[in-house]
Amino acid sequence: MLGVEELRKFEGSQKRNQAVRFQNEPSPFLRSFVDDLHQHKRQRQNQMLTEQFIASIGVPEKAPATNIAKDAAIFIHELQPLAAQRTVLKKSATPPNCLVVSESHVFAAQHGKAVVNVYGRQKGNLEAVVPFTEHIICLALACDDTVLVLGTAEGRIFLWETCTGRQITTAQAHLNAVTALAVDPTSNFLLSASADSTVHVWALPSLLSFSNTGTEALSQLSTFTSHREGVTALAVGHSSSSCNIAVTASKDNRCLVWDYHTNSVLRTYLLPSIPLCLTLDAADRAVYVGYEDGSVQQLDLLSPGKADSTQLQSIIDSADGTAPRQPSTALRWQLPNPSTDAALSISLSFDSCTLLSGHQSGAVLAWDVASGRVQTNVLPNPFPGPVTNLLFLPVTGLAEVSKRRLNLPAIVKPKFGAFDSANGFVPGNYALNVELTSNLHSTGSAFQQALTAPSFGHDLIDQGLSELASWGKTPNVAADSDVAQESEDFMALDDESENRGQPSLEEQNSALRAQLESLRRLQTASFDKIDKISAERKALLLREQKRLAKRGTGKVNGVRHENGYVENGPDGPDESSDED
Repeated sequence: MLGVEELRKFEGSQKRNQAVRFQNEPSPFLRSFVDDLHQHKRQRQNQMLTEQFIASIGVPEKAPATNIAKDAAIFIHELQPLAAQRTVLKKSATPPNCLVVSESHVFAAQHGKAVVNVYGRQKGNLEAVVPFTEHIICLALACDDTVLVLGTAEGRIFLWETCTGRQITTAQAHLNAVTALAVDPTSNFLLSASADSTVHVWALPSLLSFSNTGTEALSQLSTFTSHREGVTALAVGHSSSSCNIAVTASKDNRCLVWDYHTNSVLRTYLLPSIPLCLTLDAADRAVYVGYEDGSVQQLDLLSPGKADSTQLQSIIDSADGTAPRQPSTALRWQLPNPSTDAALSISLSFDSCTLLSGHQSGAVLAWDVASGRVQTNVLPNPFPGPVTNLLFLPVTGLAEVSKRRLNLPAIVKPKFGAFDSANGFVPGNYALNVELTSNLHSTGSAFQQALTAPSFGHDLIDQGLSELASWGKTPNVAADSDVAQESEDFMALDDESENRGQPSLEEQNSALRAQLESLRRLQTASFDKIDKISAERKALLLREQKRLAKRGTGKVNGVRHENGYVENGPDGPDESSDED
């Protein structure tokens, strides 16, 4: 047992340890403040905008660097806020215009092969290798990324519904290979450019219709024939109206801006060398062209032309669209290092302030659009092959993002000829392999739907005009007491009193009590009416039974009785010859 002195020493040491522990621990206020800081930091990280781009290389020309995997061919990099490599996809060699990205998958056509590799973005693996009958030269996505459009070396177009496996094949529309494809924002028009210097305009709903019985019915709407040599690049504007534009570049050193609805040329630019790639900014205000020497040129569509510098020409003014214009050499951005080689692919950021260019040497450069100078070399070490495709991905972290209503968990490989005998009807074996991310009927209010529609509906406009006309008018008070008594049985959803101030809590409670009393009266009246109807029904059945008892025994509802007549009951006419 411990003595008194030992107990006192033990208690003193415990008090000192407790005091030191309390001294080292933060106060409750400081602890809550630190927790709030950590929570705010996590929210800032979750709300931070992230901008990524995807790049693919062709056939490797050199050994990869030490920081790049051996078979790496498709790279997803984060540009902002932290420049770093995020995902690497292997076993691919992608030619120009042969890479497209959906929310769930990456499609990459292979160099010199009739094969498309399909990668899953969530797991980063190769999900499927899809073979085709012809070499694939270019790709495009349509119809909310559910249809993959493929251009072949034989001049045909394949349309593959990735969620059903249905495949549509057109006839040989182009004389040479299809070099580029583009789909308008509404997925109503498909543009196919070819090395034969033509651009075909197709109607996507017509191509995907089951009423087409063969390749003869799949014909283009129109053909653009203003180029003299093969088309190398194609882009479509971001507008959903009928005033949307298309931009094409060709080996004839010309860049044409034209209306694909009417095939009318709006602008003609004479370029200093052969363009290899082009892109449009988010506002369709400028075109950016990449050349063989690695330089990039900006074509301002809204600037005055050299032939007429006294007034600002609009893009929709096509009076002198065929008149050639030569852009200023000051708008051509030169490379700081000429060894970077040709610019094979370019892409603009979300705000159109940063332009990325992929080059033959494997370098990826970031340009400042405002100054036209190279900001930085995005990669510490260049890729082992030419950067043939370069695409900015949608920005993540926005406060309001329209969520997709359909999600493709897995693709369905093409089923050649499985649905060719539809004859205008949807076949029985036609099935969708999709996931519904939300309720299909929860489309928001009518006003929200009208904001995304091409125009406001007549019903919504009439309703708005009637509401404007009713403002400032006092409601008509019914003089009849019966009408006034009947109106009390309905809930007053709107306060139409002359007092436009905010009602107090007591007034709101009294209004709610009045509405509740009205609902109770309606419920009582409904129950009384139901009881009356039930009593009348019972009386009618009793009277019918008495009438049948007088006529004699037998069955009802269309069966012949002993008296020789036919009784159809309450649901049919009575064919009795009795005179009751």
